[in-house]
Amino acid sequence: MAAASRRTKFIVWGVVLALFAGGAWFAYSTLRASFQPLGVIANPFPTDTQRPAGSDAPRGPVNFLVFGQAAGQHQTLSVFHLADGRRRVDIVNFPRNFAQVTDIQDIPGTVSEIEALTGARMEHVMRWDLEFLTRLETAPGAAAAVLTDPTALDADDVWQSVLQETLSVQDAGQLRTLASTLTPFVDADAQLDTGRITDLAKSLRHVSPENVTSCVLPEALTDQEQAKLQRFFETGGPRRCAEMF
Repeated sequence: MAAASRRTKFIVWGVVLALFAGGAWFAYSTLRASFQPLGVIANPFPTDTQRPAGSDAPRGPVNFLVFGQAAGQHQTLSVFHLADGRRRVDIVNFPRNFAQVTDIQDIPGTVSEIEALTGARMEHVMRWDLEFLTRLETAPGAAAAVLTDPTALDADDVWQSVLQETLSVQDAGQLRTLASTLTPFVDADAQLDTGRITDLAKSLRHVSPENVTSCVLPEALTDQEQAKLQRFFETGGPRRCAEMF
C-alpha cells in the first residue's frame, strides 16, 4: 500500500511538472494520445544579441518566464527554474509592484529585464489565461479575483492553487481530464513544440515532491540581493529559493 501511495504521488507531481513545463513526462507517457499543442506567442524574445547564454548540457538548467493574464492584461509574473541536473524545480514569483520590471505588458521587454536581473537566459516564455482558476475546485478565492478584481491576483497564490488541485487528483482518468482542461489556457513560444516537450518530459521524471519549491521576491532588490539571485540561477544554491531572502 505504501508503495502504491508513493507511486500515486509521483504520478500526481508529474502532472504538476507537466503543467509548469507545458507538458512533462506524464503528458509524454500517459497523455501522449490526447496531448494538445500549445497556442503560440508571436515574437516573445528580445532582438538583443547580448542575451545571456543558455546551457548546452543535456540536463542543464532551463528557465521559463511565465505570465499570468486576466481581463486582457498580464497580472502575474514568475520564473519556473528547472535546476541543473533536472532534479529540482523552483518557482520564483515576482510581486505585483516589482521595481525592476518596467512594463509587464511588454513581453520581449520583460524577458530582457528579467534576463538582466537574473543573469540567466529565459529559454521559454509561457502565458497562462488565469481564467483556468475558475476550473479548479481548490481555488475559490483566486477564481473570484479573476472575475471581479484581477489586480488582486498574486503569483504565489495562483501556483499554490495549481499544486493543491493536482494533489487532490486520485487516478489517471482525472489526471487526463485535468491536463486536457488546462492546456487550452496556455500559450508558449514556438520553440516549445512536441519534440522539446518530450525531451523535458524524460528529463523531469525523477523530480520528487520535496524538490518542487516556490518563493516570492522582495518588491525591490538591493545590489546584494540581486547578486544572491544571480548566484542562485548560476549555481543552484541555496537549494530552496526562499532561503535567499
